[in-house]
Amino acid sequence: MSLEGELVVRIETRLGKVTRALARPERPRVANRLFAGRGADEAPVLAGTLFAICGRSQAVASEAAIEAARGLRAPESLQAARDARIAAETIQEHAWRLLVDWPRLAGRAPEVEALSRGRKALAPLLDASGEKEPVQARDEIVAWASEAVFGRSPGEFVAIDSLDGLGKWMATTATPVASLVSTLLAREPGMGASEVELLPYGDDRWVAMALAPAIDADPDFDDAPSWKGAPRETGALARVAGHPLVAEAVDKWGRGVGARVVARLMDMAAAVLAFGGRHGAVSLSGQAAIAWVETARGLLVHRVALEGDRIAAYRIVAPTEWNFHPEGAFARGALSLEAADAARLEGEVRWLVASLDPCVAVRYEAGHA
Repeated sequence: MSLEGELVVRIETRLGKVTRALARPERPRVANRLFAGRGADEAPVLAGTLFAICGRSQAVASEAAIEAARGLRAPESLQAARDARIAAETIQEHAWRLLVDWPRLAGRAPEVEALSRGRKALAPLLDASGEKEPVQARDEIVAWASEAVFGRSPGEFVAIDSLDGLGKWMATTATPVASLVSTLLAREPGMGASEVELLPYGDDRWVAMALAPAIDADPDFDDAPSWKGAPRETGALARVAGHPLVAEAVDKWGRGVGARVVARLMDMAAAVLAFGGRHGAVSLSGQAAIAWVETARGLLVHRVALEGDRIAAYRIVAPTEWNFHPEGAFARGALSLEAADAARLEGEVRWLVASLDPCVAVRYEAGHA
């Protein structure tokens, strides 16, 4: 098993109904074992190297946590560069789903060339250091996203404020993404909807006041995190739930695959427009700190304690543990799927998993009837 591990998914059925949905992240809890005892300066490099998926976000979270534990704050230019890296990584991850992974899941040809052009445009921001503002790169990213994904400017897409408006966009836009979204939403947009509430958008005060005490009080929080005694959903849907279009999608279809598809598009457009505002860190008592990053997949948290210039304790809470909690969005949403047709059930389970976008590989195990 790799350090990132895998998500093992198993659906149990009886008499044409899903009776239980299990999603078990199988990855070693390596953070404390690998980080404890090392020099504090080693942590960001190690975090970015160990976790290939969203590696830049992992590195930023580690950098911010170590700085805060030392009582330091990075210059504004460096913080802006980190936000740009996070935004660029988010755009790249969203594009990968919309242009490659989801078309393949739908039986369509992936838009590999379009993704390649996007990754080339994003490269300067993915490596942003704060020493130079990559203005030209931002212009190229906007142009690429307008042509390859939205069929119009990201700002015009963000201005769509209703499902009727989204319908007009799908009907008048020639991009493969618009065609894919139209097909998905025409089938069963309420697929896999659950009543699991959304996790608040990350901010310094909430993370320090609510999450840090919860993590410290529960040694198993990393594996099954909860807030106010209940599992929560994190990710694009949680970030843009207040947008009128996304709110209408949730009101009509519930928090399921359809609403998450719409949210993914909206979150990508917003990231292209803003390129920032997605991370923070707070110093805690002693040489300790908690840092957070809003990644493509949701809220990532790093909790660190130092002794001198060495790491005494290190914990990571990743988005996958929120969304694939034993009673979370996947487990609850899968209970609404029909199981009479095994092939259809398998397809819907795969879409439900994809809509929540785990940050590890997925292995499907056969259930039983």
